[in-house]
Amino acid sequence: MPYYNVEHSFPLSLKQKQDLAERITKLHATAFTTPSLFVQVKFYQQDASSHNHFVGGQPREETTNRILGFVRSSAERRKEHFDMLAEQIENAWYIALGERADEGEQEKKSDGPQREKDAKELLSVGFVGGLVGREKGFVLPEAGKEAAWIRSMRKEFEYKAEIGDEGIKSMLEEIDQREDMKSWRA
Repeated sequence: MPYYNVEHSFPLSLKQKQDLAERITKLHATAFTTPSLFVQVKFYQQDASSHNHFVGGQPREETTNRILGFVRSSAERRKEHFDMLAEQIENAWYIALGERADEGEQEKKSDGPQREKDAKELLSVGFVGGLVGREKGFVLPEAGKEAAWIRSMRKEFEYKAEIGDEGIKSMLEEIDQREDMKSWRA
């Protein structure tokens, strides 16, 4: 349901992408009590020298690292929730790039040249809220109403898992294992 687009001009290795995707997934799934299967992260390599980035109508040849999340919004998901998530995602970026040792450390550990540090800079983390949509043929639940939706769809999800949908199967296993999703169980 949430889609995170990671646009980056700094080249990321597969290991860095996977690390960042795992961190974003865990952060979102924990912040909004959402199964991991719902969180999607896609990476878009940008070439800063191709002049595809404009500020004030003028082309810029600078770092274009940014993360934009397309998420469902509701009254329960307030600005301060997204502010905290944005800060955590920003920190995850620097951890994945080896600039911070762990989530608790705020100082960058890299002593590399300033130009390299600038190339790694994450310019922004933002969110675009939405209310409706469909995925895999299902009408998406209203944000904050996932537990009731999962309970009402459980038989259909179990059927999909039985016929080989590994994603749905892993989602049901996660729901059955996570303490914060106890109320989601049928």
